[in-house]
Amino acid sequence: MDLDLNPATWQLWCYAALALTLVMAVESDLRAHRIPNVVVLLMLCSGVLLNTVGPTNGREGLFSQFPGALGAGPALLGALVGLVIFLPMYRWRAMGAGDVKLLAALGAFAGPVEIISLALCILVAGGVLAVARMLWTGKSRAVLGNVKLVLGGLGGATGRSFDPATQSAERMPYALALAGGVLAYAVWRSAGAMPLIGF
Repeated sequence: MDLDLNPATWQLWCYAALALTLVMAVESDLRAHRIPNVVVLLMLCSGVLLNTVGPTNGREGLFSQFPGALGAGPALLGALVGLVIFLPMYRWRAMGAGDVKLLAALGAFAGPVEIISLALCILVAGGVLAVARMLWTGKSRAVLGNVKLVLGGLGGATGRSFDPATQSAERMPYALALAGGVLAYAVWRSAGAMPLIGF
């Protein structure tokens, strides 16, 4: 089903839906330190719907200079890939379940290939925000101590282990990194750059 939107108008609708849901997620994460499931569901459904009814235009995707809808199947597959990418972060308790679900919903907009590049951009944005927050709050000693514990645990070292639930220096609202990563990636791609990873 095609709503007879031109590709540029469709892309604007997608960006508007993404911006609205990301602002809702950031606001909730900053205020209550959680991302409501209703926001995740709204983003997921918007991504699938817009990729189903939009103009195909060669199925280039949202972030392309020649945007076009991917279709329902690739949108759902993008959500699944997004979930799989960040699921280990939740397993290691380095990220909340809401953050993981939000990236999965973002995959419904990006598709199964572009979500990988987008996730890398989000991880970089998260790293930059974490360093800035660490320097701003003056908690660099506690953060670096936690990093040492995590790296020691990954290397199989015995002794004291790191528990993010009780030993975090301070929880960063990761929805902010997601929003920043999406913005940076959209600007990067609109400038004509290729995806960071392509297949």
